[in-house]
Order: sequence, then structure tokens, then C-alpha cells
Amino acid sequence: MNKSEVIIRSVIEKSVFDIVKEMFDRFDYKAFIPEGSKVVIKVNLSTPFKENAEASNTSPEILEAVCRIVKDRTDRVIVGESNGMRYDTEDAFEVSGYYPILEKYGISSMNFTKDEWIETGEKLIKGWGLPKTLLEADVFISLPVLKTHATTVFTGTLKNQFGCYPQHNRILLHPRLDKVLVLINKIVKPKLAIMDAIIAMEGRGPINGRPKRLDLLLASRDPVALDATAMRLVGIDPYTSRHVVISAQDGVGNIAEGDIEINGDFEKFKTIIEPAEKDLPIKMLALISRSKFLTEKLILNPESFYPLRKSAMMWRDARDLVLKTLRFKRT
Repeated sequence: MNKSEVIIRSVIEKSVFDIVKEMFDRFDYKAFIPEGSKVVIKVNLSTPFKENAEASNTSPEILEAVCRIVKDRTDRVIVGESNGMRYDTEDAFEVSGYYPILEKYGISSMNFTKDEWIETGEKLIKGWGLPKTLLEADVFISLPVLKTHATTVFTGTLKNQFGCYPQHNRILLHPRLDKVLVLINKIVKPKLAIMDAIIAMEGRGPINGRPKRLDLLLASRDPVALDATAMRLVGIDPYTSRHVVISAQDGVGNIAEGDIEINGDFEKFKTIIEPAEKDLPIKMLALISRSKFLTEKLILNPESFYPLRKSAMMWRDARDLVLKTLRFKRT
């Protein structure tokens, strides 16, 4: 496999549009986006709530820059995402300010959950159809957000494609999540991914962590190389994230540093973010998600989920209070 290029740029030094345009130009976008082709842009929408959206959802500035460039090649552009477990995609589009952008450029939005689902014939996801719009696309572009993840260590480009599974209960795929992520990336074959690291997320991601301003954009045509580089950039070993490792082993892209060419000042932008802690509630969630029965009864069922979530929050508050008291006594 040839070396993969990953571009890193700071939005402090140039505008978001200028950086995104440079990235598209560098990867010769006119060659992989033929005039009149059908383009699907997959955003990363993890929440419909304003207070969490800034670090959870793809920045509207990045989406607008991509729409502006792609629309110059084709009128057949769709921006899509699937429903979350307990919210509609339309609400997340609204809270992130996407609709005025799409109206400005005459671009359609798509809730993959409401699209026609088509079986792929893949045994691994038998019974889990994929959106017809996605399968019929000529070009797939991914716009992930750089975030920690309590279950998968890191969520970036590869994990963003999990939202291509349109079912709101796709958490039922978690027992085979790593292989499922490899498969969906092989199916959609991202032509380009631009990672939003303007405001990343650290700690208990991908929704409940803390915003971490990095003011960076990263891009690559190799989703594995992009994730691996982003992880190294924020002090996380890419080999600790199983889906990234398996994707590399299965030929989706490059993970080794020697197989990746960095276009940008890696050392200047390098930083450390707090990883997601795998505490007791997260470990319990991982155990529950191994069982379809327990997942349906405890996680997908609101009557069970919300009391469990409240208990987890109380446990964390009590733990933090005990640790704070112990630290105080030591001083």
C-alpha cells in the first residue's frame, strides 16, 4: 500500500473556507468528483441539544465550506445523517444551524432513517439494511469530529460511518462493532474525510465529554491514516482503538507512522487530551450491550434507561466527592 497523506492546518492562520479549499485542491477533488455526480456528505451529529452541540456535532462553518466547493461540481448533493437512539436527525440539523446553509446552496438534507433501506447481502449485517441514497452515491465525503469515546477509545472518521446504519437501535450491533465499522467503510469508500478539530471533545465522549479547543482541521483520503494521525496528535496511541487496528489489518488504510506522510506542522500542533475513563458505569454498559435482550430491556427502553443513567450520575458524584475528601485530608 502506498503512503497516505494527512493534512493538518490551523484555523487561526487561515479561514475555514480557505483551508478546506486547499485540502480539496491538494487531493485533486475534480478528479474524484466528476461533474454531475451524486455526492453524499455524511456529517457527525451526536446530539440535538445546544449545550452539547459545539463539541459533538460537525461545525456548520466546515459544512458550508464543503457544500460551496462540491456544489461547484454538481447539483446532486445530499447532506445526511441517521436518527439517534432517542432523537430525530432533523432536530440535530436544526440545533447545528445546517438548514440555512443547505437552503443557501440549494442542497438537500437526508434523514437516512427515513430513506428506503436495502439489504447488502453481507452476512455480518444480515437484516440491517442500508440507505438507498447512500448505496447509490457516486461520491461519499465524511465530516467527523475529533472526540474521545468511552467504548472505542476514539471516534473520528471510521466511527462516523456507524451513522450510515440508519436504524435508531444500531447499538445492537455493538457486540461486533469493530467488524461492522470495517465493513461500512469498505461499502461507502470515503473519497475524502475532513476532521473537525476546531473544538474537539475530551473526557467522557462522544457526547458528555468536555469541549477542547484545538483550532485545527485535518484531512485525508485514507480514513485509517486520518484517525491514526489525529490520535497521535492528541496523545492517544492508535493501536489502543480496536476498530482502527482492524481496519488497517483489513486493508482500509494505513496506521503505521512510516506509512503516513504528514502535510503540516505536527510537532507545533501536538497536544494532550484527557481520554475517556472506562469507569464502572461504562464497564456495565459494555457488559449489557453484549446481550440483545438486556440492551433492548435496559438501554433502548426509556423507562429503564433514564433511572439507570441517574444512578450512574449519582455513583460518579459520590465517587468524586470521596476522592475530593481524601485529597483534602492528605493536604
